[in-house]
Amino acid sequence: MKDTVRNLTELDRREFLSRTAAASLGVTILPHLASGAEALKPSSTATAKNVIFLYMAGGMPHVDTFDPKTASDVKGNTTPLSTNADGVQISSLLPKMAAQADKFAVVRSMSTKTGDHSGGNYLMHTGYARRPGITHPQMGSWAQHFLGRRAKLVPDSVVIGAGNPGPGFFRPDHSPLPIGDPSKGIKDLVPKIDKSRFERRMRYAETFSKAFEEGFPHDDVSSYADFYDETVKLFDSKTTELFDINKEPANIKGLYGNSRFGRGLLLARRLIENDVRYAEVQLGGWDGMHGSLNVGNARTNQMDGPIAALLQDLESRGLLQETLVVVTTEFGRTPKVNGRGGRDHFPKAFSIMLAGGGIRGGQVIGKTDERASNIETERYGPKDLHSTIAHALGLPLQERVHAAGGRPFFVGNRGKVIKGAFA
Repeated sequence: MKDTVRNLTELDRREFLSRTAAASLGVTILPHLASGAEALKPSSTATAKNVIFLYMAGGMPHVDTFDPKTASDVKGNTTPLSTNADGVQISSLLPKMAAQADKFAVVRSMSTKTGDHSGGNYLMHTGYARRPGITHPQMGSWAQHFLGRRAKLVPDSVVIGAGNPGPGFFRPDHSPLPIGDPSKGIKDLVPKIDKSRFERRMRYAETFSKAFEEGFPHDDVSSYADFYDETVKLFDSKTTELFDINKEPANIKGLYGNSRFGRGLLLARRLIENDVRYAEVQLGGWDGMHGSLNVGNARTNQMDGPIAALLQDLESRGLLQETLVVVTTEFGRTPKVNGRGGRDHFPKAFSIMLAGGGIRGGQVIGKTDERASNIETERYGPKDLHSTIAHALGLPLQERVHAAGGRPFFVGNRGKVIKGAFA
């Protein structure tokens, strides 16, 4: 059997290990593998310790959020709204965020060539276009690879509400922990059996795991074992309370509101405050705008209050300056309203928002023309955003990381840092 395993291809071996570990340990969060690295200290230029990544899945419209216009066939249901930052205007659909504009920078010159949701989602989460035979890491996994894991009893990165590409070619212990319902925390992940039966199963699993590691002394096998050990410790420790937003005071829960997205942001703040380095929260449904502006208006309303609350809450706790908040999407939507009264895919120009973590708030970077169709200044793409996040965290942008097959990769995919965003 040993010879059989040794003769498997890299992908076949991972599939074999994945199925074997899942069957024996009963956990199915199984990402790809890569060797670890000695932890580095963040660069002296680092401006942030944490990242909260807010992903607007489905294509957030720039005209209805951060780049409002006045042309009658473009403006839709919104008008430019002055903010508490001199000279900065955003959509009138975002009044609560307008009152926090001194805390964030808007980048209006984002652009990509990828106009499909799946490809755009992957590109915005990794900084890389999809390639056969390789999966690229999300930013939380890159940070853990370079800086090491911050705490033993909590994951280094968490994804709330929906998935992302995960650790890519890094080890399983670089995987973000997925949380479905922020109101339940990790309760849904805890096995639905009594404690004595669970402990008995884990003793059997441990016996099998040790025998398997001795029989197949491969780094992939031991890294899976380490990953499961950490998962079990998480389930069986008091750290589960860190994932329980019901521990928050009523006034704080009220600040974020009762929407799923708002609860997700509250959980993200709670985790960042307790040694989680990277937290992602998604707000989906934007693609419904194909047929109606009202769909986008509803999503814009859903993001307004909770994001404003997050910025307020982080600042009041002294966490905003060390926490980079990113609001992004896979691409924009057509400035011109279509014949059905909606907006279609538009990768040519879109907007993102950056706050905290050394960002100079109260400014707009980049410019589109009066119809929000053409960028008139320097363009930035997904890999530039990733390089900017990596720069803020103090990660080594020029250091090669070799994945399976020896191919070299770089955090940020050698993009350019949006230097004007920083104070």
